[in-house]
Amino acid sequence: MNTVFSILLIIAAVIVANAVFDKFQLVPVAFLQIAAGLILAIFPLYQHFELEPEIFMLVIISMLMFNDGQNTSLNRLTRNFSTTFSLAVELAIVSILVIGAITHFFLPKFSIALCFALGAIIVPTDAVAVSSITSKVLVPKDVMSTLENESLFNDASGIVALNLATAAVITGQFSVWAGVVDFLYVFFGGIIVGTILGTLIISLRVRFINHHMDAPSVMVPYTLMTPFVVYLIAEAVDVSGILAVVMTGLLHGVQQERLRLTSSRLQIVMNTTWSVFASILNGIVFVLLGLSLPRVIHDLSHRGTSSIFTLVVIGIVLYLAMTIIRFLWIQSGFARIESTNDHDRKMNSLVAALSGVHGTITLSLAFSLPLTLSSRPFTYRTDIIFIATVVILTSLIIPTLILPQMLPKKIDHYSQTELAKAKSEMVTDSINNLTAKHPDSPAVGQVISILDGQRVVQTQVDHGQLNEIFNRCFDIEADFIQELVDENQIDQRTADFYMRITQKTIFLNQQHVRKRIWWFIKFQLISHFSLSKRARENRLEQKAQIAKLSSEEIMTQRSQFWLKFSTFEQQLHLKITQFLNQASNGPNAAEVSVVSRAYDERHRRLTGNNKYVEEQNELLIQAFQQEYNFIQLQSNKKIYSNALSNALYEQISTDQLV
Repeated sequence: MNTVFSILLIIAAVIVANAVFDKFQLVPVAFLQIAAGLILAIFPLYQHFELEPEIFMLVIISMLMFNDGQNTSLNRLTRNFSTTFSLAVELAIVSILVIGAITHFFLPKFSIALCFALGAIIVPTDAVAVSSITSKVLVPKDVMSTLENESLFNDASGIVALNLATAAVITGQFSVWAGVVDFLYVFFGGIIVGTILGTLIISLRVRFINHHMDAPSVMVPYTLMTPFVVYLIAEAVDVSGILAVVMTGLLHGVQQERLRLTSSRLQIVMNTTWSVFASILNGIVFVLLGLSLPRVIHDLSHRGTSSIFTLVVIGIVLYLAMTIIRFLWIQSGFARIESTNDHDRKMNSLVAALSGVHGTITLSLAFSLPLTLSSRPFTYRTDIIFIATVVILTSLIIPTLILPQMLPKKIDHYSQTELAKAKSEMVTDSINNLTAKHPDSPAVGQVISILDGQRVVQTQVDHGQLNEIFNRCFDIEADFIQELVDENQIDQRTADFYMRITQKTIFLNQQHVRKRIWWFIKFQLISHFSLSKRARENRLEQKAQIAKLSSEEIMTQRSQFWLKFSTFEQQLHLKITQFLNQASNGPNAAEVSVVSRAYDERHRRLTGNNKYVEEQNELLIQAFQQEYNFIQLQSNKKIYSNALSNALYEQISTDQLV
C-alpha cells in the first residue's frame, strides 16, 4: 500500500508542477518538477523509496521512446538519414569515448568500463527538454528537426552502449572487437525485431479497424500495451528492446498518417491519451530526480569517496566537453544542417550544440543502473547519478540563459486575450443568428447554453441582473397563471401547485443566503397568511374530497391532472423561452443563459419530454456553420489573422466532434 501511495503522490507532484507552469511559465517545467520532488523528499515515506531499474526501463523508457517514434515522420527521418546517423551513432560513440577518457582522468578510481557507462548515460539528448527551454524563442526549423531525429536514435545508442559497459563492469573484461560486434548485433537486431513485431501488431490493428472493432476501449489499451510487449520480446532474444520499440513506434506513426480520416475519432482519443501519458512520465522522471537528490548528497557526504564539489566540477566539465565536441562535429560537416551562408552555418552549429539538452533519458538511464554488482552494492552508483544530475541541470540552465540572447523572440500571431475576444464575438454572432431565425423555439435556450461553453473565459455573472431576470420570469408566469384562472381554464389548486414550483425554481437559484431567506419569507410565510378565508376553505374542501376517493379514482384524477398540467406548462415554457431568447441579444447574455438553463431543466423534469433533443442537434449544426461563416467573413476583411482563424476553426471542429 505504501508503494501505491508513494506513486500517487509523485503523480500528484507532477500535476501540481504542470499546473504552476501552465499558469506562470517563468522557468522551464523541468525545474518545477525537480522542486516538487525536493518537497516530497521531506516526507518520511520517501526516505527509503527505491524504484527497481528493470521496472524503470520497461514502464518509463519504453513508453517514452515508443511515443517519440510514433510522433516522428519516417519520410523526414529517411530524408535526413545521413545527418541523423552521424549525430545519433557516430557522434554518440565518439562522445562516449571522450567522456570516458576525461572521467577516468579525474576519477581514476572508476574503471574504464564504468567511465564508458557514465558516458553512455549522459550522451543522449532530449528534444522535449529543448522545446521546454526554447518555448519563447525561434529555433531554426532545420536545427529543431535535426535535434528531434537525433534524440530518437542516440537514446538507443546510449542504452546499447550502457548495457555493454555495464556487462563489462560486472565481468571485469572488455574486448574492443567483441564490443563492436555486440553493439552491431544489439543495435541492428533491435531494429529488425522492432520492424517485424511492429508490422504484425499493425496488421492486427488494421484488421480490427476493418472489422469495425476499433472502439477506443479496445484500441487505446491495445496500443498502450504495444511498447511493453515489443520491449520484453526483444530483450528476450538479447537485442535492444528500446530500438525495437522505436521502430514499432515509427511504423505506428506511418499507419496513423494513412488512417487519419478513416478513424478520426479514434485518432483524437489516441493522441490525447498518449500526450497525457508522455507528459506524466516525463514529469515523473524529474520529480524522481528532485526526490533522490537529497539522499544522493547525503550518501556522498557520509561515504567520503569523492567530494560533492569535485563531482559538480566534473559534471560541468563533461557538459562543456560534449558541447564543444557537438559544435566541432557539426561545423566540420560530419553532420549537415541546411544553411544559406557561413555565418548561418556557424550559428546553426552553435545553436545545435547548445541545444544538446540532456533530460529524461539521461536520468532514466542513471536510475536504471543495477543496485548491486555480483551480489554486492554498486559502490559508485550514487556518484554516477549525481554527475548525471549536474549534467542535466547545467544543460538546462546554460541554454536557458544563452539562447534567448542569440535567437529572435517568438512572436505569437495572436494573444490569448485576442483569442478569447474572437471566440466571444463568434459565439455572440451565432446566438444572435439563432434567435433571429428561431425566436419561438424552446430548444434555442439549451443550444445557447451549449454555445456559451465555447467562450475561453465565462463572463462574470451579475447577481443583481440575474435576480431581476428571474423576477421578470416569475411575473410572466404569475400573470399567465392568473389569466388561466380568470378564464376558468384551470382551478385554483392547479394554479397554486404551479406557483409553488415556480417559487422553488427561483429559491434554488439564489446564490446569497440573504436572498434565500427573503424568498422563503415571501413565498412560505407571507403568501400563506395572505390567503383569503375562502381560499383556505377551498383547500380543506379539496383535501376532504380526495380522502373519500378510492386508489383507482385517485390515479385517474392524477393522470388527468398531469395531462392538463403539461398542456399549459408547454404554453408557459414557450412564453418564458420567447422572453429569454429576446433578452439573450442584450448585455446580460451570461445571466440569461443561467436562467435559461434553470427553466429548461425544470421543463424536462416536469414533462419528461426529450423531443427537443433532435431539434437541438439540428440547431447546433446550424450554429457551427454560422460560426464558420463568421470566421471566414472576418478573415476576408483582414480583421482576424490566418493563425487566429485557424485556431477558431480547430475549436469548432473539436466542438462538432464532441
